Amino acid sequence: MGNDNLARKITSLTPRCKEQLDEAMTYIAADSPKQAEIMAEQFSAVRKIMEIMPEIGSKYKNGMRRFLLGKFPYYIYYREKETEIEILGIWHTSRGTDFEDEA
Repeated sequence: MGNDNLARKITSLTPRCKEQLDEAMTYIAADSPKQAEIMAEQFSAVRKIMEIMPEIGSKYKNGMRRFLLGKFPYYIYYREKETEIEILGIWHTSRGTDFEDEA
């Protein structure tokens, strides 16, 4: 049984998010391929959690939410839609809180 009764939404990544994630992974992998692998695993785990608990992130602005990616200094910005969770971007915390949705 487990989580079978929980409503589940799929997650999707915007092209912008895919680009930002690729950039972050490339940057981290340059110093430590193992850390890049761990970050990818954490990102995947967060996506799975969002599918059943979209309110996990804190409210941000313009209907967006954000969630800190485990031990990595990146926020995942996303928006809950009727049938999916749209992941809008991944943003390093040193860049401040100026993330803007371009959609």
